[in-house]
Amino acid sequence: MQIFAMGLDWKGKRLFPPLDEAVVRAALLKALVPNTPRMQTQTRAATRGAVFRGEQARRVDDRGDPKAAGWTFLVADKDPNKQAYIEALAPLAKARGMDDPKKPLLFDASGPDAWADWMTDRYYALDLVGKKVPGYVLFVGGPDQVPFGFQSMMDSVAGVGRVAFDRIEDLSAYGAKLMRLEAAPAPVVARESLFFATDAGEQDPTFFSRKYMAEPLAAHVRDDLKLKTTMIAGDQATKANLLAALQKTKAALVYTASHGLGATSESQQVQERYNGAICCQMDGPLTLEGLLSADDVPSNGAMCEGAVFFQFACYGYGTPAQSEYAHWLPESWGKVQPNVPKDFVAALPKKLLANPKGPIAFIGHLDTAFLHGFADAKQPYTLDRWHTRIAPFKRAVDQLLGVQPSGLAMERINERYAVCNAMITNTSDRVQRGTMTWTDESLSTFVDTWITRGDAQNYLVYGDPAARLRIPT
Repeated sequence: MQIFAMGLDWKGKRLFPPLDEAVVRAALLKALVPNTPRMQTQTRAATRGAVFRGEQARRVDDRGDPKAAGWTFLVADKDPNKQAYIEALAPLAKARGMDDPKKPLLFDASGPDAWADWMTDRYYALDLVGKKVPGYVLFVGGPDQVPFGFQSMMDSVAGVGRVAFDRIEDLSAYGAKLMRLEAAPAPVVARESLFFATDAGEQDPTFFSRKYMAEPLAAHVRDDLKLKTTMIAGDQATKANLLAALQKTKAALVYTASHGLGATSESQQVQERYNGAICCQMDGPLTLEGLLSADDVPSNGAMCEGAVFFQFACYGYGTPAQSEYAHWLPESWGKVQPNVPKDFVAALPKKLLANPKGPIAFIGHLDTAFLHGFADAKQPYTLDRWHTRIAPFKRAVDQLLGVQPSGLAMERINERYAVCNAMITNTSDRVQRGTMTWTDESLSTFVDTWITRGDAQNYLVYGDPAARLRIPT
């Protein structure tokens, strides 16, 4: 079996060459013991989060109502923009029913080893002083202030989103957009969806993301959920067609499946501008003419107003300075690391949500996306349109179009992350105890679980996790 990763570089070549499973097995076994403490920390926090979600469902009347479930925002205590964020979010916080909009959660954990303690002492402990443990938490600020890893960990506890706009004015405009659309006499979107999927042939991961992800989901939305559905796929999935569709669509859900650009050989400035851009269908080598990036999003003209934008692509949400896979995978993949000094949020979601007439939420992927996330790499060709691995994505689409908040729609994906964490930690423990003997089957399962875990960890919400669609009947 070969392991396929998504993503194209600046020259249109694959970011990551396919790897034989045997090579990955050897690398993972070598890295298993050194990475055990890190996995144990993540597992403890994620397991606690999974338990909390179950209790939360019994404690509140409606988890889809942020006022009932509780809503707050989180800022880094030492963020120089802390006070400006608090002032900019005050109207939205009041509308969400936050007890005291001037007192957000303050993040001051010193490093990954302290994250679980922070969650116990600052988040769960709210119960002990008679306060509601909020079911929705909006992170404010970039990953230099509140790390991506902590966001993923908190995502297993509550509905979490992030905003990291370049200007305070954009944050204020985003909050005003949400309140305006929620108070409008009628929805601005129609009972429509838009799906877009490139296809570079059977030897490319985009063949599978089109055939076994985008097309089945589009058919489900059209046939089962009864929404008018536009599908732009294969040779028709050009930048011109996508841009034209985005400019005129009234779709409630926009779902794209493609490679994402990873300009790993370029400077931090270039990567911040273009990483995660949608690599559209082209006959020849990839050029800027084939990329839908933040440059193509208007600052104030209507584009997907009131919609949720779900992007399946590498780096669509953001880029870590060090890939989640760097300390596990063999050296051959380390050569295509992002090569930037600091983590950053992608430009495309920031531009889309800053637009006063743009989407209300964006769901994207941090780091590299893998075929394993939605299909069985051992048997990628299936007769049935559904594979069990697509279930979290189908659930997310159902929740979003069922007008549930975007943070709640991520629940099944976050549960997958928590379960895979536990499985990896349990395997490591058994190996170190000497109670487990590796076999071809167990090694293959371990590789599969490890990739699936990383993939699930990296689906994140940009925007208010309490934002939800309004769809006409």
